[in-house]
Amino acid sequence: MRRSAVRTAAGVLLLSLAVAADLPGQNAARNSPQRPLAVVRLNGAEYLPAADFGARFGLKPLRSADGRKLTLKSNWTTIELEADTRECAINGVRVFLGEAIRDHRGALHVSRIDAEKLITPILLPGSGQTSVPAVRTIVIDPGHGGSDPGMENKALRLQEKTLALDTALRLKQELERQGYKVVLTRRDDRQLARSKKADLQKRGELTLGTKADLFISLHYNSVESGADRVTGVEVYSLTPQYQYSHSDPEREDSTAAIANLGNRHDHWNALLAYNIHRELLAGLKASDRGLKRGRLAVLRFASCPAVLVEAGFLSNDAEARKIATPAYRQKIAESVAEGVRVYANLVEGVRRQRAGQR
Repeated sequence: MRRSAVRTAAGVLLLSLAVAADLPGQNAARNSPQRPLAVVRLNGAEYLPAADFGARFGLKPLRSADGRKLTLKSNWTTIELEADTRECAINGVRVFLGEAIRDHRGALHVSRIDAEKLITPILLPGSGQTSVPAVRTIVIDPGHGGSDPGMENKALRLQEKTLALDTALRLKQELERQGYKVVLTRRDDRQLARSKKADLQKRGELTLGTKADLFISLHYNSVESGADRVTGVEVYSLTPQYQYSHSDPEREDSTAAIANLGNRHDHWNALLAYNIHRELLAGLKASDRGLKRGRLAVLRFASCPAVLVEAGFLSNDAEARKIATPAYRQKIAESVAEGVRVYANLVEGVRRQRAGQR
């Protein structure tokens, strides 16, 4: 384990405990609720005043001169928001919201779902959750396989299915060193079902049979245009009910109102994805393509907190050459494992805090 990762895990845990200590009602009478934030409906979604929301976490607002940007800041946390965009930054990590920040009557507003199901889990793990998940068994899903090669760089003779399996085997070893039971959705070059739809569904559903506590799907990315420019890491968690995915800016998804099995874990999905994404950025020194949401099949059917990792672009020759080296894939595996360790430490911190309050 890297020393920096030890400091990161400890720092994040101290952050969550410090925020909890400062929140109204945490150390006072627990039956005294905070005053509800004013809710307004904008562009078809419920919104909260961003500055008031931040104040609940001890974050002070700083508005830019032109009024378009708002920074919420404390000694522990910096959140950067901008009007009319879904992109924000949380402690320097690029994060894509489900709804754009809106300016309403001179104040920037954040959507209620983003506030409750994305930002709150990162700032205060366990807040509003009646149960805290364990972390004992982890399912790793090497993307694609068999007749489905996934993304390819034909010039360099690289296939996503082969690289994903190798990375999964490395990650399995790292997680087993930490003491976890690890299950692979595939151990060799095969599909889990004949059709692609059934294959993807079966991968997520394996979390039921294995009683998994975490699900991590490993992939490599590609773009058709701008391949010489696009590099970096993306991590996806499941899009919450009533929101639209990163890839759906026109809000055309007719299934957005449907609650998927994986949505039961929205809070923990966000926390897991954020910490894996941050550790990948730190370990690889790669471009930050952002923490994103997607209504992806492997995530929809997961019965536990789940993420999908896009660890680099095979369409970019320079990055593909890095991915082709065992040393770089080992770094990927170690970084994902560190993200799991940070997440598990945070979950255990919540569990211990609640046990001490009984």
